[in-house]
Amino acid sequence: MNDDIVQMINEWNPVEIYPLLEDEYYLEIRRIHEKSKETNSVEELAEQIHSIFAQSFKKEFDKSIEECRLIAEKIINVTK
Repeated sequence: MNDDIVQMINEWNPVEIYPLLEDEYYLEIRRIHEKSKETNSVEELAEQIHSIFAQSFKKEFDKSIEECRLIAEKIINVTK
């Protein structure tokens, strides 16, 4: 798994978990990493990130697609 993605997601901390453990978002990050290898589209990756966290955390995840787009852009810039 890409350490840069781990760091970005943990810094973003989309569900605002405190204290945040290093592997708190492990499953979500793994899925995001796989999706990032399949696309070069920021929009597509943003939708995937939003969907992944919404499925995992339901109502606890309240970030906008725009916030996901910012993270997707960073991930694509680092992984490509």
